[in-house]
Amino acid sequence: MQEEPVKIVIIQLTRIGDLIQTVQATRQFKAENPEASISLIARRKFAKGLMFLLETVFDEIILFDTKDFFRSKTLKSGSDELHSFINNINQTSYDYCVNLSFGKSSGYLSSLVNAKHRLGIFRNHKAELIINDRWSQFVYSNVLNNTENPFSLVDIYKYIVGVEQTHILDPDPDFEQREANVVIHPFASQRKKKWGISRWGELIYKMAKDNPDYKFHIVGGKEDIAEAQRLIHTPSLQNLKERIIIHAGNASIAQTYQILMNSRLFIGHDSMVSHLASETLTPGIVISLGTVRHQETTPYGRDFYNIIPKNKCYPCAIEKECELLPCHNSINHQVISVLANSILNKDEISRESLTEKLTTFHLASIEIFTTDFTEDGIIYKEVLSEYKATREVFKVYYDIIWQYYLRGIETNKQLPMISPSTAQELSKYLSGINYLYELYNFGMKYSNKIIEISESENIDIKAIQENINKLGEIDNLCNITKKTYPLLKGLVDYFYVNKANAIGDNLVDISKNNLLNYYDASNLVAVLHDFIEKSIKPHVAPSKLNKEV
Repeated sequence: MQEEPVKIVIIQLTRIGDLIQTVQATRQFKAENPEASISLIARRKFAKGLMFLLETVFDEIILFDTKDFFRSKTLKSGSDELHSFINNINQTSYDYCVNLSFGKSSGYLSSLVNAKHRLGIFRNHKAELIINDRWSQFVYSNVLNNTENPFSLVDIYKYIVGVEQTHILDPDPDFEQREANVVIHPFASQRKKKWGISRWGELIYKMAKDNPDYKFHIVGGKEDIAEAQRLIHTPSLQNLKERIIIHAGNASIAQTYQILMNSRLFIGHDSMVSHLASETLTPGIVISLGTVRHQETTPYGRDFYNIIPKNKCYPCAIEKECELLPCHNSINHQVISVLANSILNKDEISRESLTEKLTTFHLASIEIFTTDFTEDGIIYKEVLSEYKATREVFKVYYDIIWQYYLRGIETNKQLPMISPSTAQELSKYLSGINYLYELYNFGMKYSNKIIEISESENIDIKAIQENINKLGEIDNLCNITKKTYPLLKGLVDYFYVNKANAIGDNLVDISKNNLLNYYDASNLVAVLHDFIEKSIKPHVAPSKLNKEV
């Protein structure tokens, strides 16, 4: 008897760029599991223009907008519309419901879908937030409120749905047949992420001068029309209007896709268009500013270069106001034009080649990453420096640690090269790591006591409560520690979320899971301590190394 194909529904209610990343992750899952039936639930206003791409991957696409449930502006009619929508979805009984949105509304929606198993956030019958799978716990703790996540969102989506290996499309075999076009997307949803029209004008002028045979296509949405007009009327571009084509406001996403398919280079901000460029196998340059976390959102393709500022405040929080925008001044248009010309001319791009063409003034305030792939996903190679800054060093540590802990995979990565000043910064973290190690061991001790007392013949409720209170104190001390040592935040937050979602129907089962939680946390902290010691050993005197863990 032939088994029924696995039925999966994926919830992705966020923006167009996230939908494209969901397509990229699901495509690989579909390639590995061609018999699976995969449905998508998405918001109409984000998915409608992307149907030409979504339909290549998903067997069914269910669209809605919030306003659909409140058309008559009464609570009852809205409730009826919602019930009707859910009933239509539940005509199918799914094996898995995978929520990749991690928002409040998607959590409730996931709970209402008729599915045997749920990945991502959802609500239980008490409306409590539940996150059972480890990778979703990682997203909740390390992606939503942290800047040290070492993974691309596409790879995280792949890990959540269960993709085994990464497969990247080969370069476009017809690439040489493409016309001499450069696609530029100088717009962004936030001022923090937007480089500025004057800088884009300078870049286009320089590139047009260096590449007289090329045309420049400015793409964007209806909301970008006014800025596109400001750009085309920049004084330096007045004699170049025949070579600059404005598509902002009059080209659909599908048409933008076709423009990219016939172009040799994309330059723009972190955006939907940058992810679309990766889909068309178009090489690209991404300028990351403000709140952009390049590690998560660099387009998922080969031959992409991401320029980021070295400012300590980068990346910043969405809610943090910034009038001066110092990160914008860190990136100079000459750097972008040199990179672009090198890509168009197929010249070597390295630290040596860039320092020949640019001054230290141009390069000192930025970092440049280029993409490559392994079987585990995308990786980022630094172009300018052999030495990694402290934050980037921790990303390497976390990449190794989380790949092993969450996937059971030992990655063949060397510890990063660091400068003496970075070694000094890293050495300061040893005290915080030692303290965490002690706290997690106390957590094991108190969890064990709760289990012993609960399983004894004479249960001492007061003693149980005392030990529960001590576990609460440990959580508070861990919270203080991560504020003092901010690069430990991802690890602390993960095990807090994991503990909060401990599986069990009674105190003993929950305490046993807590015991495992603290045990795993202490082991990872010990590994982190070992990594730092090995990294700083060539730079720090042995007497200064802390040997407690």
